Amino acid sequence: MSSKVQFKNVFGLVALAGLVIAPISTPVQASQLKKATPIKLVCPVTGESIDSVADAAGSSVYKGKKYYFCCSGCKPLFDKNPSKYVKAKAAGKKN
Repeated sequence: MSSKVQFKNVFGLVALAGLVIAPISTPVQASQLKKATPIKLVCPVTGESIDSVADAAGSSVYKGKKYYFCCSGCKPLFDKNPSKYVKAKAAGKKN
């Protein structure tokens, strides 16, 4: 028999040393939590609102930004000339 004590896990070693392990956290009240702002999705081609990403008929990425479409006809129009629709959207115009 060996006189050495073997520990099966770190917690046993820490408990033997008399240390307490507890997660470090600060309690947060529900009123302190920031509410997520819903993302407003708008088709860049028609200006139509889209309820959610799941409801979008497709998406394209242009200059690192993702655009969502209200119907399957808008994506090819956008893909053909995205700058036309992005500029119109920035100017507040509907196409």
